[in-house]
Amino acid sequence: MKKNRDSKEKDHVVQSIINALRIFHEGDRKFVYFSFYKNISEGIFDSLYGIYLIKYIYECIENQVDFKKLFVLVSIFAIVHIIIHLTSAYHNYCMKISEMKMYRHIFSKIIRHAKKIPVNQYENPKFYDNFSRALDESLEQGIWGMLFTTFGMGQILGSIVAMTILASVDVVLLAFVIVPVIGSLYFGIKESGEQFAGRRDETVGKRKMEYAKRVFYEKKYASELRLFPISEVLFGIQKEGYLERYHKLRPHQNKIALYRIIETILFAGLVTLGSYMYITYRLKVGGSTAVASYVAMIAAIGGIVQSISEAIEFFSQSGKLCMYMNNIKEFMECPVEDLTDQSILPQGNMGNISFENVCYHYEGSDQMIINNLNIQIRKGEHIALVGENGAGKTTLMKLLMGLYPLSEGRILVGGQDISKYEPSAYRDCFGTVFQDFQIFSLPLGENVLMKCPETEEERQLVIDSLEKAQFGDVLEKMPDGIDTYLTKEFDENGFVCSGGQAQKVAIARVFAKNPDVVILDEPSSALDPIAEYNMYCNMMEASEGKTVFFISHRMSSARMADRILFLEHGKIVEEGTHEELLAKGGRYASMFRLQAQNYQEEMGGGLYAN
Repeated sequence: MKKNRDSKEKDHVVQSIINALRIFHEGDRKFVYFSFYKNISEGIFDSLYGIYLIKYIYECIENQVDFKKLFVLVSIFAIVHIIIHLTSAYHNYCMKISEMKMYRHIFSKIIRHAKKIPVNQYENPKFYDNFSRALDESLEQGIWGMLFTTFGMGQILGSIVAMTILASVDVVLLAFVIVPVIGSLYFGIKESGEQFAGRRDETVGKRKMEYAKRVFYEKKYASELRLFPISEVLFGIQKEGYLERYHKLRPHQNKIALYRIIETILFAGLVTLGSYMYITYRLKVGGSTAVASYVAMIAAIGGIVQSISEAIEFFSQSGKLCMYMNNIKEFMECPVEDLTDQSILPQGNMGNISFENVCYHYEGSDQMIINNLNIQIRKGEHIALVGENGAGKTTLMKLLMGLYPLSEGRILVGGQDISKYEPSAYRDCFGTVFQDFQIFSLPLGENVLMKCPETEEERQLVIDSLEKAQFGDVLEKMPDGIDTYLTKEFDENGFVCSGGQAQKVAIARVFAKNPDVVILDEPSSALDPIAEYNMYCNMMEASEGKTVFFISHRMSSARMADRILFLEHGKIVEEGTHEELLAKGGRYASMFRLQAQNYQEEMGGGLYAN
């Protein structure tokens, strides 16, 4: 059983190297071939130059060969040596360019796949571990794993050439090389497996340490860190992560140390000492007359030992680094959204929506977030979703957009089950602003259009959308207009949005997209009530004839809706217009009047007047 397990470990390392070479071959095949050529030719030449040439010179001196013959061969070796160095310099130049090319290939491969993975997977810690390893470790370590493979191949082939020369002098000398090589290769593979296993086992602890570090240097946490004693808790998380990493890594490091001790004994004992004693015996006791050849082989054995030692180290490093490329393979095997040949494209009336017995619970939990919900929405209807935090409002919208898979029931949009639509094309029918929207470190125009404006019409669309979102007064003060960078990450003169300004930029995206269905999830939480009211008026006017869902904890905004749905524990407990729900005197009326008391003096009663 242990033998089978060891065999599987070796196969795993070899497969990892093959997998890494395949990925890099896709990224830049010319550089991969060039790397093999350069390092193999160097390895073979070093053996010929350092062993065969020395042996030939000694033999020429011993046999008094004509100097001209020796000069010609030495000159040829010198010329080839210069060519080898020039090739190496050119390879270093190509490597800098190719690294970026292959990095971009791998990054694109991962991100394209990530876009196809269901959003609910992002709430799975195991998914985050796979994603983090695929992006961070694989991209950084994998290229060097490929290069170490080529270095190792060069040293191995160079060693074979050297051992061929060695055997031509005395075949017995091979025994002092081959036996330790087999042992060292075995322990080198075991070492690579332990290093990779250690890195995998430490992932959770490392993630805790990285989180604590990130909190201390990111700007958004700076105020809380200074106002509250949360630092000690974070230090505790960092320490906990450190201890987890220490206890996970220690057994692997102990095994690695043992393997290296055994490798050292094999080389220092059997190879160096044994071979030197045998050559001394052959020259002194055996009476060999090939003194020049044996003297050259003393240096040759040292060279072979060095080459094999480097080859094993290169392959050990290659195995370890290429095994990180398995993170990409594992990530690429993450399940993606179902897409069949029968997938259809949205067309016609996408505003008619029907929820039929819809249920949803998070993976691994039986608690229903949405519980047997049924509702019909007509095209052009403006729907307000209200309720306490955790009622299921945002989750319901994510189910509608197909971001989460339904646990039970179905959703019909445009008369078709949403599972039949091509996911990307279907989501393109929605214009959304969520609570956790993001501002990108890109020009303002790209932040609104979510792509680079290519025509004057598109640039004007951006400006019009910003004005509708009440961002026009800020835009007028920007020296570069819509070409102004947001945030200072790439431009020290970049514009840093306040919370309210950032929300207006996010809202402008909806105006620019002109979607069939508009979803506004707390888009105005950073706006004052007057600005929020004006924003909703603009949005409703621009969305005339479109289906609109908006979620807001400010009940004054809900008055604009054609219909209000009050959610509680994933169910619709009240439904109707603002006036109808006030007349019922239920949960909605109670919440509305409570907010009206708080805002009555500030707003003069206008927004909350019955």
